[in-house]
Amino acid sequence: MTSRERARRILNHLEADRPAIDLGATRMSGTSAWSYRALKRELGIASETVRVFDLYQMLAEVEEPVLDALGADFVMLPIEELPMNLPNGEWEPYTFWDGQTFDVPRGFSPRVDDDGSLEAEWDRGDDAPYRMRMPHGGRYFDRVPETQTDLFDAPLKPKSEWKFGRYTDEFLRREQARARALFESTERAIVASPTLGAPQGYGDIYSWAIKMSTEPEHCRDYMMTAAEARARSMAEYMQAVGEYVDVVNVSGADYGTQDREVFRPSLFGEFYTPAWKPVSDAIHQGSDAKVWMHCCGSVPNMIPFFIDAGVDCLNPVQWTAAGMDLRTLKDRFGDKLVFWGGACSSQRTLPFGTADDVARETAEVLAIMAPGGGYVVNGIHNILAEVPPENIAAMYRTAQEYRYAEVR
Repeated sequence: MTSRERARRILNHLEADRPAIDLGATRMSGTSAWSYRALKRELGIASETVRVFDLYQMLAEVEEPVLDALGADFVMLPIEELPMNLPNGEWEPYTFWDGQTFDVPRGFSPRVDDDGSLEAEWDRGDDAPYRMRMPHGGRYFDRVPETQTDLFDAPLKPKSEWKFGRYTDEFLRREQARARALFESTERAIVASPTLGAPQGYGDIYSWAIKMSTEPEHCRDYMMTAAEARARSMAEYMQAVGEYVDVVNVSGADYGTQDREVFRPSLFGEFYTPAWKPVSDAIHQGSDAKVWMHCCGSVPNMIPFFIDAGVDCLNPVQWTAAGMDLRTLKDRFGDKLVFWGGACSSQRTLPFGTADDVARETAEVLAIMAPGGGYVVNGIHNILAEVPPENIAAMYRTAQEYRYAEVR
């Protein structure tokens, strides 16, 4: 059974020979450059080269030998423009504060402050460019706000300032060529993360939550106008890549905290669900691909709205958050959602336990989540720099050793 065959069975809630496995197919299911280099050594891979494709999170590009060693069944469709507006494809070495040198996208030239901190900008094309900062001793960049805006007084954007973007024909041709080339060169399932995904509102998620409560008509108009534009763009995108990709990532936002949802769940159902559904429909109508979303935290009361919005896969399954009991999630939603992640606690066991602890916990999670298909093995969000490499290897080794009783 090839990885693509295995992935497709699992994504369609069928059992395979073992669960499907992911590392690095999205910007929310990867690993830090530091932990990745240590993992390569743990796996006996001689090359010391590490490419950091996402400098914001300091995420490593996961290479074929590592994917092979871990049994990964998914691969990322390369992103054309990387975080901080850097191009993908040309690399140059950069040495960080601890003396480790990684390959970074050509053009990365951060300012170095007197205290050794690195600063850079990221223009995301909506509001003012983000100011990014990695303190000396840090492992990723933080967004530094320019001002402390009073969220209650954040101004509404008039329609004349609404911008939703659209793919150019040239981009779609390039994306199609990338998708075709990757499809023909790998037996893994392909995960695409188009920039124009599901509507999110404007500003940060907290100010938008306030607007949904205080300015509902404005927010509804904005979200549905965005939905029309994004659905049109997604239909064009799927026409270009739909025959090659198996999963499409539409959202990387977090709607949960450690103990509750960020805002009243009914607001998601009222504003987000009807705006996301046309985008999901465009994906489903243009291919057999599954709609994938990332959302950390405690969101049990939002999950029904995610499903109504057309979401097929939920990442990262943070079962350490309130209300996210794995058995309950599997029983209530296991026939509707593919759960992608949650193989081991990223807050406790994976960073602080032993390899045996990790293997034991991963086996316990698999016993709950793997039966009946619909489960992809991955951590809870990206693997951080300090996680011991033997623990990462133990999590993936346990997943590879799991066997279904039979293939139905």
